[in-house]
Amino acid sequence: MKNKILSVLAGMLLMASGLLQAAPTVLVYEWAVEPGKAGEFAAALDVLQKTDVAQDRTAQLHLEAISFNGASPATHRVVVLYPSIAEMEAWTEKFAGSEAGAAFMQAIGGIAVPVAQYMEQPVRNWGTVSNDDKVFDVVRLQVSDATATLAGLNALMNASESNDFPGQIWLIQVLRGNAAPDGRVTHQIVVGYESLAELEAWQDYVVSTTAWQTWAGVAQNSFIVTNRFIVEWLSVYDHNYTLEDFD
Repeated sequence: MKNKILSVLAGMLLMASGLLQAAPTVLVYEWAVEPGKAGEFAAALDVLQKTDVAQDRTAQLHLEAISFNGASPATHRVVVLYPSIAEMEAWTEKFAGSEAGAAFMQAIGGIAVPVAQYMEQPVRNWGTVSNDDKVFDVVRLQVSDATATLAGLNALMNASESNDFPGQIWLIQVLRGNAAPDGRVTHQIVVGYESLAELEAWQDYVVSTTAWQTWAGVAQNSFIVTNRFIVEWLSVYDHNYTLEDFD
């Protein structure tokens, strides 16, 4: 029965690929911040998040630093989690043309250049969703077999060898903004940890397991990795919403 449910979910995912669903939604804005100007960029974003218009929504916003980003020039991401596309749209209309928005763009105009923006929705998650996780391993994918990818991840995370997994893992579908500096992206696998040391310890262990070898075979036949990088949360703003609510 569980396999049938997974097949149905993956089939719906394929059929609805590219359609906007009434579901939790993520907006990602990637920026290339000038060397030595990260503090100014963070300060400008902090000022914005403390304005009335920024707080008048249901969303969680992260400022993230990007490391090991391959061909992409992006150094930072602003990631916004909304409970729905409708909430995102309602706030965007309020923000458009606002004094706060204009002040933010003026403050960062000489120190940061936009690189990419895209919209995502979660397909499924495993592990413990927690704001305590500050380091995320982001794997960007061009998926050819969504059914196998979902089923393979589910098998990996439900294997007895994964019982002690310390973090959270998300399979995410990219709905808009699929063309990127690192290639066409349809999905992301995002894995959260409390620290790089925790990431290292888990990966050292899991790659030696039978469950991982099985997953590696599925991955080889189901998608191409277009990029992989690390992000670290620098600031988090809870506007009546948290990552736990997003789960």
